[in-house]
Amino acid sequence: MKKIAFIIFTTVILLCSCSKKADPDYPEFSKTNWGMSMAETLNAYGISEKDTSHYVEDSVFSVKGYELFGEKTSIIIFNFINFKKGNPKLCSVKVNYPESADLNNVLKEMKKVYGETVSNISIYDLFQVFEDKLPVKEYTESDHLKLWANNKSVLQSIPENQHENYRNLWKNYQTSLRDDNWDTFSKNAKMVTVVWSDNGEFPSLEKYALDFNGYNLVVFNEINSQLSNQ
Repeated sequence: MKKIAFIIFTTVILLCSCSKKADPDYPEFSKTNWGMSMAETLNAYGISEKDTSHYVEDSVFSVKGYELFGEKTSIIIFNFINFKKGNPKLCSVKVNYPESADLNNVLKEMKKVYGETVSNISIYDLFQVFEDKLPVKEYTESDHLKLWANNKSVLQSIPENQHENYRNLWKNYQTSLRDDNWDTFSKNAKMVTVVWSDNGEFPSLEKYALDFNGYNLVVFNEINSQLSNQ
């Protein structure tokens, strides 16, 4: 039964990576939507906890050895943020490939799904290195680093009459975010970013890596929900 589930998972990822078009507004990982629960994400691939290589309730699970964008992966890690206990939401996916994989083929397949790349992105971390300084890393496209992002910044996505409300609530979810650096953050941060790297330029445990980050979109939707319920 476990073997059957693995085969189904592999087939689904392969089909999605080759044929599914990403959301026109926000890049998404195959077969998922940002903000999915762990149960919904598992169900999307027809697998359960016992089929994972690592599982932490309300936090993370991983699967190994599946084909994605035409090449076999080393590991796919699904990360969740738990704003409310018992309600984890998919916020990022990290993928590593073995060095035997053809990353140019992966890139070709990714462009079919996500379109053309962008020249640069800013990714804001949740882990603080310097006190009172926004933890941000700037990335510029190169031969070994390809980038995608949704068109609108965080600021452009917020209704004009709600800027102050979003700013005040967003501080609860972004390390070192304050009134005096909100403009910088909201103008530069994107809702969703996608990264392809074939030489370790993007921080990863392995040389060949993909990174899908939808944390800001999940935060945006959480704040929107809070404001709608007021």
